[in-house]
Amino acid sequence: MKAVVVGGGIVGLFTAYFLQAEGVKVTLVERGELGEWSKAAAGILEYTRFVINRINVKSYPARYLAMVIRGDARIKTWDRRWLAAYLKSLGREPTSDMWGAVRHLGDFSRRHYRAMAEEKNDFQYSEEPLYELWQDAEAALEEAKRDPLAPRVEVVECCGREAVAYLDAAKLSTEDFIDRMKRELSVEVARGEAVEILPNAVRLEGGKTLHGDVVVVAAGWWARRLGLPVAPLKGYGFRTTARAGKMFIDMSRGVAVVPLAKWTKITGRFDLDATTDHKPAGRVLKAAESLVGQFQVIDMAVGYRPCTPDGFPIVDKVGELVVVTGACRLGWTYGPALGKAAADLALGRTAVALPAGRFGG
Repeated sequence: MKAVVVGGGIVGLFTAYFLQAEGVKVTLVERGELGEWSKAAAGILEYTRFVINRINVKSYPARYLAMVIRGDARIKTWDRRWLAAYLKSLGREPTSDMWGAVRHLGDFSRRHYRAMAEEKNDFQYSEEPLYELWQDAEAALEEAKRDPLAPRVEVVECCGREAVAYLDAAKLSTEDFIDRMKRELSVEVARGEAVEILPNAVRLEGGKTLHGDVVVVAAGWWARRLGLPVAPLKGYGFRTTARAGKMFIDMSRGVAVVPLAKWTKITGRFDLDATTDHKPAGRVLKAAESLVGQFQVIDMAVGYRPCTPDGFPIVDKVGELVVVTGACRLGWTYGPALGKAAADLALGRTAVALPAGRFGG
C-alpha cells in the first residue's frame, strides 16, 4: 500500500510514523523543512487540560478583543467562512462523544511519549507541573475544577505570585523531538507546495504529481482549501539563554517559559495572522524580560496553530481524503494520537469521533 501525507508538521510526522509502522510506503509532502513551523511551540504537553482551546465560549471574543486593544494580539487575516462557522458555534457545548475523544487523545499521547522517552530520552521529556500565573488564581482554580477532563490542580506560589499548578503536565524540546522523528522515519520526502489534492493523487507546484492508494491531509490550516473552517493563529518561539526554575505561563502577558537542559524556550502570541510580518515577536521578548530578566536569543521560529471554530480537532474522511487538522494550541499534546487516528482512517479502520460535518457544509 502507498500513502501520500500532505504536511510535515508534528501531526503529519506522526501520521507517517504510524503508517510506516504498518508497512505502508509513505511519501511525505512538505514545502519547507520537516517540522519547521511546529518547532515554534513551547513544548508544553497538557494531557488533561482543554480549556486553552475553548475559543468559542461566550466570554472569549471580549477577552480576545481586549488582547488586541492592548497590543497582545492582532488580526491580519480574515476568512468569512471561518467567521461564519465561529459565530454559529459560539456558546455551543461539546457533546459527550467529543469530550470522550479528547480524553482518549490525551491518554494515548501520554503513553506514547512515555514509551519513546523510555526507549531513549533524546528529546528532554519530563513530566512536571505547569504553573499558570493569574491575577485571580482562586477563580482560575474553580474554573479548572469544572473542566470535564478533571485535571489535577492546586493553588501554589510561583515567581513570587499565586499560580494554578497543573500536575499532569509534561514538557519536551520541540527541536530535539523533530530531529528524533526524522531519524525514526524512512519515508520519501517530496519538497513543494500541494496545489491540488485528489482522492489518489497530489499535484505539486511545478506540475509533479504523486500517486497513492490513499491521501492524508495533515497540513494545518491549508485544509481551508478543502472547504473546512480552519484559521491560522500565529505564535513565536525563541530558544534563549534565560534562566528559569519552573515551567510557567504568565496568562496576563500570554508568555510561556520552559526551562530545558541547554536552553530555555520562550513563546508567545495568538495572532489571527497568516502574513510574513513578524514584528510582534519583539513584544514577546520584552514581556519575557520582565519575567526572567535579560537573556540572549539563540534563534526564533514562527508557527501557525490551525484552529477550528470550536477548538476541537478534525479527524475524518472528507470525501475520499483523510483529514486531520485543527488541534489549535494542543497540536503537540495530541500529536501522537492524531497521527495514529489518521493512520487508522487511512487503513480503513475506525477512529475518534471528531467529524468535519459538525460545522455543516
